[in-house]
Amino acid sequence: MTASARPDPRTVADQMIATIADYLRDGEAVATGLNSHIPVLAVALAKIVHGKRIRLLTVAEAHEPELENVRLTYSTGDPSWAELGTVLPMIETFDLVQQGKLDVMFLGPLQVDAETNFNLSVIGPYERPKVRLTGGAASAFIAPLVRRLFLWKTKHTKRDLVERVDFVTATARNSRNEVYLFTDLCVFRFDRSAGSWALEALHPWADLEAVRENTGFRFLAGNPGRTRPPAKRRGS
Repeated sequence: MTASARPDPRTVADQMIATIADYLRDGEAVATGLNSHIPVLAVALAKIVHGKRIRLLTVAEAHEPELENVRLTYSTGDPSWAELGTVLPMIETFDLVQQGKLDVMFLGPLQVDAETNFNLSVIGPYERPKVRLTGGAASAFIAPLVRRLFLWKTKHTKRDLVERVDFVTATARNSRNEVYLFTDLCVFRFDRSAGSWALEALHPWADLEAVRENTGFRFLAGNPGRTRPPAKRRGS
């Protein structure tokens, strides 16, 4: 499968939302960042449709906002969300991380490499970068401490999934937590015993050859399953 054979972005987004919702567990505390539209919608699907009891903490300091009434804007850090729930200052979220009480954190880096290092800082040399990115905020603190780290990317290419990132903004390589990587082709899980990413599931339109062609690091192929397609609405 080539990049041109991938479905349109709306189909990709629907599949990633449905897949992430399936991976979220009942009773988890979940945190999202500034540009986390797909993760937020996945939480909404898991809570509203699947009935999972999930405690959502957002970077806008909105704690447990009424997701049925949330309006997505350019940023999931929209301060108006705080009016739909209670306010939880970010410093208290960091305290939860430190205490091991944050179950899932979503992060969307530009680059991810073979060791779970990821890059939110620069492309090219740090002193003279080709592109300067948004920065890591508290990701270096959170990544090794959160119980389950969910990295996500809507573009799965060799420029994004690389052997070694240009700059290590954060990493979970020395931690013991669970790390997943969700892309527009598949789901990877980091196998700590092997020290390698393992291909866990393929989206309906993807195959092993396509993942290999678009991944810049080696990974364990094994016998991956298939992600569940989003449920169709009645009458569609």
